[in-house]
Amino acid sequence: MILDAIVLDNFGIYGGRQEIILTPEREGRPIVLFGGLNGGGKTTFLDAVQLAFYGTKARCSNRGKLAYHDYLRAAIHRDADPGEGASLAIHFRRAVDGETHSYRLLRAWREGVRGIEETVEVLCDGEPDSTLSQHWDEYIESYIPSGIAHLFFFDAEQIKDLAEGEQAAELLGTAIHSLLGLDLVDQLETDLVVLERRKKATGKTGEQARRLQHAEEELARLERMQEEATTEQAKLNGVLTDLTREVEECEKRFQREGGELFERRTELEDELAVLKDGLADEENLMRQAASGAAPLLLIAPMLGELEIQLRREAKVRRAQVLVTALEDRDAKVLKQLRKARSPASEIERLDTILREDRDERRGLSTESCYLHADENLPSELRHLCETVLRDEKEKISAQIEATSRLRNGLLKTEVTLARVPDEDVIARLQRDRETLRIRHQQKKAEVDALDAKFQLIVRQRVAAQEAVKRALEEDTELKFGREDRDRILKHSAKVRGTLAKFRTAIIRKHALRIERLMLEAFTQLLRKTSLVTALKIDPETFRIELTGGEGRPLPFERLSSGERQLLATSLLWGLARASGRPLPTIIDTPLGRLDSSHRRHLVERYFPVASHQVILLSTDEEIDEDSLKRLRPHIGRTYHLQFDEALRSTRVTPGYFWNHEAAC
Repeated sequence: MILDAIVLDNFGIYGGRQEIILTPEREGRPIVLFGGLNGGGKTTFLDAVQLAFYGTKARCSNRGKLAYHDYLRAAIHRDADPGEGASLAIHFRRAVDGETHSYRLLRAWREGVRGIEETVEVLCDGEPDSTLSQHWDEYIESYIPSGIAHLFFFDAEQIKDLAEGEQAAELLGTAIHSLLGLDLVDQLETDLVVLERRKKATGKTGEQARRLQHAEEELARLERMQEEATTEQAKLNGVLTDLTREVEECEKRFQREGGELFERRTELEDELAVLKDGLADEENLMRQAASGAAPLLLIAPMLGELEIQLRREAKVRRAQVLVTALEDRDAKVLKQLRKARSPASEIERLDTILREDRDERRGLSTESCYLHADENLPSELRHLCETVLRDEKEKISAQIEATSRLRNGLLKTEVTLARVPDEDVIARLQRDRETLRIRHQQKKAEVDALDAKFQLIVRQRVAAQEAVKRALEEDTELKFGREDRDRILKHSAKVRGTLAKFRTAIIRKHALRIERLMLEAFTQLLRKTSLVTALKIDPETFRIELTGGEGRPLPFERLSSGERQLLATSLLWGLARASGRPLPTIIDTPLGRLDSSHRRHLVERYFPVASHQVILLSTDEEIDEDSLKRLRPHIGRTYHLQFDEALRSTRVTPGYFWNHEAAC
């Protein structure tokens, strides 16, 4: 099946007549991408497709508990004439007995003298087909049963419900029943139970018949109450969902306006004070260091030179003392030799030797001294440079680093504080956020109370069913006066037993194939073959049982939020493939609840192969510029849904956000 076009005429937010071509332009480019902001008409488009095909059975997003004709009346564009009404037309192709036929389905309605008047008209290959027009509901149910439509037309909320795990069994059970045609078996079993009740009631007289009638009336009353409670739940959950979305949007606005910084203002001010105190302490320590030996670090090289000079002068002084002592000694020696009347030649030779020795030693003693310092001063200078000043240098370096770190932190904190908005700017947003939170809490309390009431009704209904069952069991103990009634009841019970066995057998027969397709889809999306190695569907409860890489059970809760949503998508994908029906896939808000990595999995591994025709209804934050680049080779057409405030209507124009064209 290929959807070629859809025409919306004054439907919902779409004013006037707008025709949208949906046929993929080229082979290998199955995706038709719609871009629109929230409230721009994406969900209305999905509602339009389902309403056109299924009428009263359509699962429209905003119908709630409205009667069908009331919903149609509300779906007429606000500025349109109710007498002119609204209409939806879908052009599509499908193969029948090996031949491709073109169809045009038109569903129109208007406000008439007797309320809403609806018409359905079908053209086959350009010619009116009265049979299809009159029996369209039966025709579409035989081709795409409404019970499996959500496998091909779905939104992020449906993925969310499946990913939660609690409602997955119920949704899967409904889909598998419809997929395998078991809803007919269920209806047959219900009809047999009704037949048995009627037959048994014919044999009742007096008090026993009244007890059975009372039990059945009580059961019918509780069934009505459960149905009403279900409708009310759907309505309240819809309101709660809207409030949740409003709270999230308000939180985003609050963050954009600097609300988080405003709430951290006191914390930032305390942090600033701590940083200032720490900086002041470090500066005091540095001032204390400056009052001691630390300034000498500035002349450390000069102190080294001073030590060298002091040691040099000490050597000079020692040389001078030595030369003086040698002169005195040599004079005394020569004097003694003269007294002893030693030969003059010997005395002269010795004098020459002693004078030459003194001259050799006299070189250092001739240098001048300037400092005349104490002998211990060089050692004290060495200790000062190598010990005291080295310790001071390490201490000051640590203090400088700490001071720099504190100043950087102080600057960052001051910059952050400067970005804190004024209280009068943020006050309105705070009030709005608090009001929405209170409304959300109140509505959540209503939902919880209604859930409790619903559970009570369910328990009472189960008890009433048991009461009817007991009454019927008592009835079977009575002997009927007529043989045909016994025979009908006997064979009816056998048929119901056979139907129960048939239901279980048919589910088990097809379960392996469905499980295999689901597991293949999940593995293809996640590409983690070791995460989930097996997937089983309980044929009785329809609960999903996962097996991990080590052969151990893998509970839903062990999967991350993104993995659960990919698993939910895989369940729908596997069921759609199991249906064997070549149908288009329409996805509303496809990536709203996924992180970036799991979004990329869907963009690259699911959307291009989900079907031969894939219609995506996305915001600019879901299919963003990066995702658009990845999808571009698979996109056949793009459209932009733009809401015109002046016209109070959404217009459909070619292209996407950022002026992207499909031909690019």
